[in-house]
Amino acid sequence: MLVGFCWLLGKIVTEYLCPRTALAKMFQRKSSSKRRRKSVRNGSGSNGGGPRQQHLSKPTVKRIYIVTWNVSTKFPDNISLNKLLGLEASAQSDADLPDFFVFGLQEVNAQPQNTLYNLFKDDLWTQKFKDLLKDRDYVVIKTEQMQGLLLSVFARRKHLLHLRQVETEYTRTGLGGIWGNKGAVSIRLNVYGCSICLVNAHLAAHDHMLEERINDYEKIVQEHKFHVKAKEAIFDHDYVFWFGDLNFRLTGEATTSAEEIRAMVARDELKKLIEKDQLLLVRREGRAFQKLQERLPQFPPTFKFEHGSSEYDMKRRPAWTDRILYAVRENTYQNVKLTVEQTSYKSHPSYNISDHKPVSSEFTIKVMRKPQYSGERFREHHYQRLSYRLAIANGTESVAQLHSFDDLVSDFIDGGGVGATSAQIYEDTTERTVVFKPIELWLVGEQNRIEYTIPAGFEEGTADWIGIYREDFTSLNDYLAYEYTESCKEHKQHQMNEQQTQYLKNARTMELTFSENVNVPLGVRYQLLYFQSTGSRGVTGLVGISNTFAVEKRCPSPSFDDID
Repeated sequence: MLVGFCWLLGKIVTEYLCPRTALAKMFQRKSSSKRRRKSVRNGSGSNGGGPRQQHLSKPTVKRIYIVTWNVSTKFPDNISLNKLLGLEASAQSDADLPDFFVFGLQEVNAQPQNTLYNLFKDDLWTQKFKDLLKDRDYVVIKTEQMQGLLLSVFARRKHLLHLRQVETEYTRTGLGGIWGNKGAVSIRLNVYGCSICLVNAHLAAHDHMLEERINDYEKIVQEHKFHVKAKEAIFDHDYVFWFGDLNFRLTGEATTSAEEIRAMVARDELKKLIEKDQLLLVRREGRAFQKLQERLPQFPPTFKFEHGSSEYDMKRRPAWTDRILYAVRENTYQNVKLTVEQTSYKSHPSYNISDHKPVSSEFTIKVMRKPQYSGERFREHHYQRLSYRLAIANGTESVAQLHSFDDLVSDFIDGGGVGATSAQIYEDTTERTVVFKPIELWLVGEQNRIEYTIPAGFEEGTADWIGIYREDFTSLNDYLAYEYTESCKEHKQHQMNEQQTQYLKNARTMELTFSENVNVPLGVRYQLLYFQSTGSRGVTGLVGISNTFAVEKRCPSPSFDDID
């Protein structure tokens, strides 16, 4: 055994830079990947085509629609936002709608009375977006605000159980980090197992403040820290979308006046003008935003306009201050390659309430509905392969069985070669959901017992809670009441048959009793939502939704005084 192991180790080290060649020399066999592709087409293979096909990844594309707008402290009164959101069509099909809407606003009115109002209700802009999107079955996932910076994420209801580990963060950069009039707010979340970080930023203003803008960027990148393992920093995420009023201006302040810029825009010399863009230049020089990409704007500069018009204010030099950039870590995982495409990027000049024009961009990202291998299966798979190889080296396995091992080795090389087991494996943990036992009726003013099942591999948080929601809830903050979860007695083994006993090895049934003080209006149907949470400003995610149920008030028992 020891001789075989040493022989194997020597071969791996010798051929490390080209392990496929080494294996070909050892076994003198054609590529098993070619045979495997042929066998899959023929519906055959060493495993009959069954188990291998069950674990093939199934990529799917999700669409994210992002809006950034400096609203100059204005409220959304008496304006229609349909065009801004691309919702002009009255009868859009399901496929025409994006999966997510993301709104990043700057200079939202943050007067004290408005801040107090926002503690109890959605801010007026989020409420406006909510009213527009609720009929299309969108739900507010999270909203974060830091003074005038506001970030809101909406998702279609069908995706709710596939969004996990939602967390917010903010960084102040105004007045050296003391004041929050400049800086960034962010929301990070997992979508079908992929990690996404959304950053809404407002950087230092004015033409000559380029170095301050670069410093703001660096401060945000360094100080933004999340609490999700291995995703603590912004650029640890699979996908990053960075947008806002980034305030980058045009170079040549002494040689190119506001009037000359306006004239170049009128002559449609945008390609020539964009070469003066500070953001483009600092990215090329690697001084800031170098990890992000952008399809260069093909629309006129979005700043600065006279309020209530589409005429540039000649007191300032026009510039592309409002931008949307993105990044993707394509090769983070061994078993899938991630991709992103910026399918649209445009301004909306018809909106005149601000001195900025809003900008929107739509992206398609690839996520995976099923992992090719779970992390545990991947590790077990490679252990078996290497054990098999050692057995072959010692001559304890028949050469007739070599073809199946060749398939396994080919998988190993495709997966990254020597040391591949230490790299990340894509796994969609959103397949693990808490399952509620059907609820038939909720009795007002009484204790109502509910039961739910915890799936295998699910980590219960110390602050997990269950909320009661109306059936048509439009925000995850719209709970009417909630209770923290607590463990109760599990079912006795002798009460279950063999199938139930086997199920219990992978899941656990718990019970939770709501207080009789929970009062909900009659005539409305409700649902229970289970949230996995780590507490205040921690990580949270929706992991279970019950069926809808009715609410009734039990008729009181008659007393002796009621009887004639």
